[in-house]
Amino acid sequence: MKKWQCSVCGYIHQGDTPPEKCPVCGADQSLFVPYQPDAGEPAATPAEAPAKAAVTANQWRCTVCGYIHHGSEPPENCPVCGADRSLFVPVTEDAQPAIATGSTPPESTEPEGTPAPKPQGTGFKPPWEGNPRLTFIAQTLTRLHGHPIAVHIPNGVLPVTVLFCLLALLFKCESFAIAARYNLVFVCLAMPIVIATGLVDWLNRFGGHMTSIFKNKLICAGVVTALSLVLTIWWLAVPDIYQNGFWANWFFVLLHLVDLGVAGLAGWFGGKLVFK
Repeated sequence: MKKWQCSVCGYIHQGDTPPEKCPVCGADQSLFVPYQPDAGEPAATPAEAPAKAAVTANQWRCTVCGYIHHGSEPPENCPVCGADRSLFVPVTEDAQPAIATGSTPPESTEPEGTPAPKPQGTGFKPPWEGNPRLTFIAQTLTRLHGHPIAVHIPNGVLPVTVLFCLLALLFKCESFAIAARYNLVFVCLAMPIVIATGLVDWLNRFGGHMTSIFKNKLICAGVVTALSLVLTIWWLAVPDIYQNGFWANWFFVLLHLVDLGVAGLAGWFGGKLVFK
């Protein structure tokens, strides 16, 4: 069966013809090209086939995030998700194309809604395991990208919150102070949803493996939640704090900037998993 690669996002489609639109980025059919994993190299002759198979066997796939490592041995830790080398498996010639740098998994032949294969090794077990109704809800959240949707909401509101806080203190403006205060309350209310959907994705897509990148994401989420809550309480306890001006509230400003910076760091870690 032929393979086609989206020239925009790298998605690989299996079929006689490319799809009408890329299911990942929505690119038109005309932007698909024949898949050539070894572009620029001459086609292997029968005598060269064993040598090519040996080269392919020197590739290792991370069973947590799908990263492909080239070498005679797997790396100590996955550079994308931080998984231990024990969670790498060799890539063989007859294996399906794995997630390489700049690409996404090949199109699945399983019915829509079928859970992805779990990474090898022992990870945390989903609390909904054995409960068909909760399992359906969790898998639907992952399939419909519940976490990316949820995380974009506070990530979009928090920079505006910090901006309004700075303007309120610089100009001693009550309107900006009210806007900053309400936006921060909204961030506090959104963070539990972000964390919950993130945990669902972690258990469904990555088998509940607590690698370094997931530890860092959880720490960042906890810091953003805690700081946002502290700043919200501060705003509510001292609603006229803006009247003291910028320099009299430098620590208050610093906490806002740290909150925003940690949220950005969490997004960077998340981006490593998406844009390999």
